Amino acid sequence: MAPDPEGPDVAWTADQVATAWEEHRTFLFESSRPVSEWLVERIDPRPGQTVLELAAGPGETGFLVPERVGPDGHLISTDLSARMVAAAERGAAERGLDNVEHRVMDAQRLDLPDDSVDGVIMRFGLMLTPDPAQVLREVRRVLREGGRLAYAVWAAPDRNPWLTQLVGAVLQHGHAPPGDPFGPGGVFSLAAEDDNRQLLEAAGFTDWDIVEIPGMFRYDSVDHYWTVQSSVGGPIAVLISSLSADEVAAIRASLESLVEPFKSGNAVELPTLAIAVTAR
Repeated sequence: MAPDPEGPDVAWTADQVATAWEEHRTFLFESSRPVSEWLVERIDPRPGQTVLELAAGPGETGFLVPERVGPDGHLISTDLSARMVAAAERGAAERGLDNVEHRVMDAQRLDLPDDSVDGVIMRFGLMLTPDPAQVLREVRRVLREGGRLAYAVWAAPDRNPWLTQLVGAVLQHGHAPPGDPFGPGGVFSLAAEDDNRQLLEAAGFTDWDIVEIPGMFRYDSVDHYWTVQSSVGGPIAVLISSLSADEVAAIRASLESLVEPFKSGNAVELPTLAIAVTAR
């Protein structure tokens, strides 16, 4: 089923995988740390400023901000999923961060005043929203004059086998994850740089820059890859959890052969490619 434009399906799916995201938070963050660091560097947080993170998940990307804005500044960490927000709250508490505000918030309808934040970051969330154009309009509304936006989305599927290998194994057994991965709310819906340019221009942003950030997800083993991705992968994780033990075993066996070209000893090394965008 495609995401509901009003958002509950998106929130429900995120709620289902929130526990797994929290469990694997360190691996997931470290695997994409260069993207997170790029986003934060591009908004260049300064002491006393307010930074908004959208679709924060368990919060790790935003946690790079509090030290830079200092005690007089703060991070607003938000997600549509209440369970993700709770995970981020626990993560901030563990790090002793006391200048972070946690809020359940729809990126398409920001419950914030106009001209109220200095920077906005969003890592791998914009493409999952049903209406990214509305998100960018809202971001521009809440940004102060000269404020900066930085976000990242996934590039084309052939450049991201970390995801497509699992999807391929599922498809081999006659199951398809819900929704269109290239349609609104799909994981590859903003994989084309031109689509991002058009959205930014329509929302009134200027001085934008779009770059590619290659990376690698390194899993200890095929079992590790399966454990992580079959539990954190949004719609595909929900699909797998609905299947019988025999069906899951068959998919798991197919996955073994699909990732063989990416094995290095017992480890599985799967390339990633992010499209990273900054705008003023």
